[in-house]
Order: sequence, then C-alpha cells, then structure tokens
Amino acid sequence: MARRREASRRGWPPNLYETDGYFRWRNPVDGKIHGLGRNKQTAFAEAVEANLYIAGLLTETRLVDRLSGESESTVAAWCKRYRAILAERKLAKATDQAFTRRLLTVEEKWGDRPLASITTRDIADLLSTWSDAGKKRMAQAVRSLLLDFFREAIAAGWLENNPVAPTRAPRIEVARARLTLESFMAIYEQAKTMTPWVQRSMELALVAGQRREDLRDLGPRNIRDGKLWIRQRKTGALVCIPLDLRLRVVGWSLGEIVARCRDNIISKHLIHHNAHTGRAKPGDPIRLQSITGAFADARDKAGITWPTDKTPPTFHEIRSLAARLYADQGTDAQALLGHKSPDMTAVYRDARGDDWIEVKTASI
Repeated sequence: MARRREASRRGWPPNLYETDGYFRWRNPVDGKIHGLGRNKQTAFAEAVEANLYIAGLLTETRLVDRLSGESESTVAAWCKRYRAILAERKLAKATDQAFTRRLLTVEEKWGDRPLASITTRDIADLLSTWSDAGKKRMAQAVRSLLLDFFREAIAAGWLENNPVAPTRAPRIEVARARLTLESFMAIYEQAKTMTPWVQRSMELALVAGQRREDLRDLGPRNIRDGKLWIRQRKTGALVCIPLDLRLRVVGWSLGEIVARCRDNIISKHLIHHNAHTGRAKPGDPIRLQSITGAFADARDKAGITWPTDKTPPTFHEIRSLAARLYADQGTDAQALLGHKSPDMTAVYRDARGDDWIEVKTASI
C-alpha cells in the first residue's frame, strides 16, 4: 500500500508532490515525474486533470464540455450526421451494412468524446487492434472509412484537421497466387472430366469477367438485343456486354459461350445442373460453394506448382485474368468489370448511375 500522506497534504490530489515550494506530479503508470511549477492553484488543477485522464474519465462528457457546447459536437453526434451523408450516396446494401458495422465500433469506442478531441494516436491505436491481430484488410477498410468520416466533418465545419491523414495505411501482401492463361487452360482441361457446368462456368467467367454471384444468377432473361445485361449484386453496377465480344487470345465470343450454356435442358439459369445430383434436378442453379469447390478440384487435379509463399488461386481469380487479357487486346476492361471510379465518370449517362454501362468492342 502507498504510504499515508502527511496530515497537511491529505487533501491534495493523488500523485502530486511538493519540494521546497516546487510542485511535481508523478505518473502512476510509468513513474515519470513532471514538473508543474510553484503556483499551487495551477499545480492542483493540472494534477486533477492528469489524474482524470489516467483514470480514463476524460472520455466522458465533462461539465466544462457541456458549458462550452462541446457536448453537442461529440463523435456520436457526428456519427448520426455522417449516416445521413452515407444514405444520400445510395450505397449498395452490402457496402452500407459494412459501413454501419464499422461506425458502430467507432461510436462504442469514442461516442461520448468531443469529435475534436480524437487524435492521430487514437486513430493509430484503434487500427492496431486489427493490424496486430493479422486483420490488415479490416484495418485498411476502417482507415478508409475514418478518412472520409473526418473529411466530411471538416467540410461541415466540425473540425479543422483530419487526424487520420498522418496515419499509414496497413501494407497488405496478397497471399493468393495470380492465375495465368496457361494455368487456366490446364485447369480447364481437367474440367472436361467433370460435369459440363464446370467448364461452362469457367468459360463464362473468363469471357464475361463477372463475379460468381452474378454468373450464377444469369439466365435467358438477361439476354436481349444481342447483348447480355447484368446488374451486379455487390455494387449495383449495370453492365451491358455485346454477345459478339470476343476474347481473342482464346478465340471465344460471349455469344458462343452463351449458346453452349443453353443446352437441351430447360433452365432459368445459364449455369445449371445437367443431371440429378442429390436434391438438385437438371436445370436447377448451381450453389456458389459448388462453383468454388469444383474449380478447386480441377485446379488440384491439374498438378500445377504454385509459389511456396502463395495460396492457389480461387475461382474469383478468373475475373482478374479476364481484366488483364481484355486490357491487352484493347477492350475497356474497367467497364466490363463494372468498376466505378473518377476515371469512369464519362461512361455513365446519368450522374446517379442508373444508366447501363455499355462495353465497346475494340476494332480489329
């Protein structure tokens, strides 16, 4: 136990000491001594504030904050305003849900604190909770959200500086190996020994360049006017691809792949079961896990050696391969993939993004 104070000093703030009229405060966490000068009233006030900080009480709304109006500019208050800003952006459902979860974390962490009290150190400490746990992608995502969170606060006059800006984005080294055309064709050859929809899914992924969720949903209803019309699930992007689009390096056109998918089985889906499998009947759609698993099986059977520091590519890597191959032949790969960025602004016919993005084929 700490030694009892002298009777004359029992009313003093904890950790405050005086020697020959000079006041000092001792940090109970690290033991460091901080000089406070000879003014007793000032030393008492600073010692009390330092003790409150150490106790973690400064994260609560204090009387001085209520008197100055700072309590109306808390993190929780800005979270409410920021949610309204996000609502105006009409984000995709999945993106909106992800942002909501991250904002809840921020509000639980700092909700009662004045927004202006959040420091770069606070930001760095929060991000480190994910980085130190090996979740660098999450740390990167949270940093990106916070950067915009405080940028909007500055625009609204709540702040003057963005505490996130000085922090460094976590460096992420992708552990998954890239899929090359040679690897794709080797895996494709192995898929010939499997049920027909496995090859169809690979062909459609390479020529259309879409995510597996969107490929699974495609059906005859998406084909009209000589084009394939896709509303992407993840981002809501609207992509229109002409059926005569051809990936010249493999010699396949989108129309040819669609024709192969539309076999003699009646189905609402381009990629469908070709025979009875468990509870699935011919024509039923393929589960996402089945698409992933079948590709992995064909990949493993191909016997390809991948870099020791990388994991084998998944079905999703076909989308990346498609982007690279189309870019090499001069096709607008960014439009094909439905990516939204400042560089793509001119592609949209309406600023609200309600028009279809039409992919233009490159002239031979």
